[in-house]
Amino acid sequence: MALALAAALACGALLELALRVTADPSAQELLRGLHRPAPGKGWLYELVPGARAVDPASGVAYEINAAGFRGASYPRSKAAEVFRIVLVGDSVSFGYGVALEETFADQLEARLRSGFATPRFEVLNLGVSGYNPYTESELVRGVGLAYHPDLVLVQFCINDLNDPLLHFDASTMLALGAVPDAAFPDPDTAATRRAGAGGAQMRALCDRSRLCRLAAAALGPVAPSTETVAALAPHEAPSAAEIAWLERLYGGVAADARAAGARLAVVVFPYETQLAPGAPETLQVALRTLGERRGIAVIDLLPAFRRAAAASGEPLFLDLWHPTARGHRVAAEEILRQLACERLLPGADAACPATGSGPASLSPSGS
Repeated sequence: MALALAAALACGALLELALRVTADPSAQELLRGLHRPAPGKGWLYELVPGARAVDPASGVAYEINAAGFRGASYPRSKAAEVFRIVLVGDSVSFGYGVALEETFADQLEARLRSGFATPRFEVLNLGVSGYNPYTESELVRGVGLAYHPDLVLVQFCINDLNDPLLHFDASTMLALGAVPDAAFPDPDTAATRRAGAGGAQMRALCDRSRLCRLAAAALGPVAPSTETVAALAPHEAPSAAEIAWLERLYGGVAADARAAGARLAVVVFPYETQLAPGAPETLQVALRTLGERRGIAVIDLLPAFRRAAAASGEPLFLDLWHPTARGHRVAAEEILRQLACERLLPGADAACPATGSGPASLSPSGS
């Protein structure tokens, strides 16, 4: 029996090797190859400096800079004439499905630079696929503040309230070890969520093997479990525990930013089904209330996305969560407008047009 088992394992290993040598990697494999574990760091995993992947379906290239992020690389030190914005977020900030220059971070920087003679604006995009407010807050504390930002932007997506294990696994397929209870939107149910994620983790292990994927495909499609569907469903009415979790994390980021001489704004992206007339916006109301309570600027993009959807049939989303290039453009314009209205930008003289009148027309003082 031992010999038979060893022979079977050896045959399986040879088949797996042959498939890896002869078959083209999938888009998921390519994107997962951009990540690595970050032992001992609060953000749990990170992007690999110098890594590169091209999505075979869309042709979008993902290139990671020497600092370990997508986009332009900036030195930690900051010149006196620079106003620096540090952005943290998940795959929405990372720019899944769109070219680098189409991401809202790059478009925001371009608009700021064209609108101001001084200061010089820099937008550092530290977005990593699969992150949630816990890993984002840890990244701000451990990396973001070292860039001496004047403003910190934290991007929120509805899936930030999902089971983080599903998103961490989907992004990395890595053994991350113990995930702190604080990383779960509802820490009281962290153990239950871990147990419920077992099936997803087993499927994730199979997904790493081309041989296992071929065998699974031969057996026919497998419907996702009820637990997985529930864990990934939008939290249109967040619980009190989830709002308290967000308030603790965002309050901590705000305090850290203030101590470093920076301010914080939370950018709330809508999801695709919210564009329908009469769709619930309970989450946006809860986050705006949280911001008022903690003195944190909350930039709600839902009204701007609804106006854009009504004005044109061109899609704003690739799927439930990820914006198209047009969606990123709408986001950049509205973020700029609301930053001006919140007086979070230097040198703007009342650069706050009425809602729906388009992006802010910046009138820098002294330019």
